[in-house]
Amino acid sequence: MTTEMKLMNKTYYQTLVDDHEGKHPINNLGEMSMEEMKKERPDLSVIRYAQGEVYFLNKDYEAAIYKWGSPLENELFPWAQKNIADAYFEMGLLSDAEKFYRDVETQSVDLKAEVLLQLFSLYIQQDRLEKAIDAIKKAVGLNPDYSDVTEVAQSFFENFKYWDDAIDLAVNEAIRTESLSWFEVLEGYAEQGFTAGYKPIYFEEALVTLLHMDKLQFENLSERLWKNYQQSNFFIQWLEEFNQLLLTNHVEESYKWKKLPDLYKASYVELISGRFLIRDISPLMQNHLTNWLDVSSATDALPSSTAILAWDSIVQSDLNENLVRKAQYHFEQSNANPSGSQAGRELFESIKAWADEEGLSDDLTEFMGPVLKEYSIHVASPSKIRDMIRASIEFLKEKRSEVEDGIMDRINWNKEIVTGIEDIDRQLKEMEKTEADAAKDSFSQIKANFLADIMSELPKQLQSCSELVHENSDFSKLHVEVNEEMNNRIAEYMEKTAQHNFKNAVHGWLEDCKKTLTDSQIKMNEMSESFNQQYGEEKIVLDGDFKILDDWLRDLERISRGTLHMEKVNIMMRNNPAQLLLKGTGKLLGSMPQNKERLHSRYKRYIENEDYRPVTEELINPFQQQLELFERSLEWDVSKFFSAPFEELNLVNEEVQSAIEKHKDSLNTISEKPEIYRDPLTLFEMQLCQYELMNALSGSPSY
Repeated sequence: MTTEMKLMNKTYYQTLVDDHEGKHPINNLGEMSMEEMKKERPDLSVIRYAQGEVYFLNKDYEAAIYKWGSPLENELFPWAQKNIADAYFEMGLLSDAEKFYRDVETQSVDLKAEVLLQLFSLYIQQDRLEKAIDAIKKAVGLNPDYSDVTEVAQSFFENFKYWDDAIDLAVNEAIRTESLSWFEVLEGYAEQGFTAGYKPIYFEEALVTLLHMDKLQFENLSERLWKNYQQSNFFIQWLEEFNQLLLTNHVEESYKWKKLPDLYKASYVELISGRFLIRDISPLMQNHLTNWLDVSSATDALPSSTAILAWDSIVQSDLNENLVRKAQYHFEQSNANPSGSQAGRELFESIKAWADEEGLSDDLTEFMGPVLKEYSIHVASPSKIRDMIRASIEFLKEKRSEVEDGIMDRINWNKEIVTGIEDIDRQLKEMEKTEADAAKDSFSQIKANFLADIMSELPKQLQSCSELVHENSDFSKLHVEVNEEMNNRIAEYMEKTAQHNFKNAVHGWLEDCKKTLTDSQIKMNEMSESFNQQYGEEKIVLDGDFKILDDWLRDLERISRGTLHMEKVNIMMRNNPAQLLLKGTGKLLGSMPQNKERLHSRYKRYIENEDYRPVTEELINPFQQQLELFERSLEWDVSKFFSAPFEELNLVNEEVQSAIEKHKDSLNTISEKPEIYRDPLTLFEMQLCQYELMNALSGSPSY
């Protein structure tokens, strides 16, 4: 074992005590220390370091730290720092341990790696995962061959689901070690879909390395990556990179590919499915078709060779002449497709699905109806199926102008719907204003009449209290008696007359409001029905909120109850000059018979002629404020009745406006990018051409 390994394992002390068997290392080292101290210039550095190791191994961490903290020779100092950190780590003093680990400065790669691994463990214990990632990455980068460091990193990344780091590790180690086990790890990540977000070029070096090592394993990994990319935005880029890889790295013709032929075929089918425009896939086709033909066996070259011939015939892109001749040769050496009808039926279904997406399904069904009645596609021959497909494609080509007209019709129809919505909105606003004005005006009249009656009748009730004044009255207390009676008569009038009149008035008002709101609802029902007939479905339901009637009834009953709980008013006990004079005179002269007749007349005249309007206004002021507050809320309440219909109209209007914009976008797309409609039909034609070649069909339609 090397000295560095002994330092790593804390067994360096054995180099000092091997010759002293039979004694505990502590005794041996102690005796050595005593002997060294006898020297003129003792050097205890090595002995103290060794003593620290023995103390550490016997879990006396504080003693170990003390020994390692003594002055040591330069080559042992960084190891001692690392060991002190280990001791703190064992004692659970992680912050102290981290400080000493980070202070270690050394040129030893192994010591650096060991420090990083210890920091990695420390950070995991502290749940500082970002720090742990940084430490293990540095350890791998420093010396990937050190003490299973890559396996530790792999396990950590997988356990904590750091898949990007795990993939980086697997790719780098696969390239570095050229070990199939790392390629298998990478294949497993691809199988779980973790590689889908990587740009395809990232895996180029790994794939090239594997291609030269093990072709079957290369196919397995390629298949996993391929399936990840097939439904992603990197699909085209993956095919470009992979095709270039195969063209650049020659593979002997004797090798029979197991999985690539099917992968190339499936990708070709996806490319011409209509998902991509021809201009986007044309630059790819030369290399893709070349490789497909090359990886196909002689007995399975019919799909790839016919694909090349069909593409060259229909798309007429710049395929290499040698490739076309080679495809022609393989085609002539191949037998016709034994399951041709099935491929034709699948192509026909693809055309129907595309027509459905374009809103032409019903038109195509109607057009093909007579043919399908005469020839069932499920039992038809390949030539009959060919004829049906060709007729469908030609029909759909002619439908393009009709498609544009259809979109324009839908735009115009939706605009008519918007006009209808705007008309209903205008009518609703007029109805809302009419209802609000009517409710406010009628209630204002009720309020005015009610308050006017009170202002007229209450003074009369108060004036009638003059009948309480008699010649034999006790004029010193008469003002108190009259004041009490006036309040009683006010209360009686408000309870028996005013409240009754108010209830009758508001009941009639509520009935009138209910009738007008019901009439409005009938009109809204008629508008809804008319609109829905125009739209062709029950699109809107305009329901007013009749709950406002219940709210009004509750509020008015609360106001009405307020008339029964009016506070007593000081009418005859005020400090105005007339009352003060009467009260003073009554007390002074009321006991003198000769003065009573004069007081009787004066009191009576005062009560009958006093202006009670200020008192009446004071009495009804709280009541009047409540009525005015209710009146001011009527406009908002009526708007609440119509709020749901307005919201319904807004939602439908937004939906229709969105449909108009969508149709306009479709129309612009057809006008500005005709290839979006044209390319799928061209690709269907190409597939039909390939179908004819694979089934050795020729001639014109048979019907």
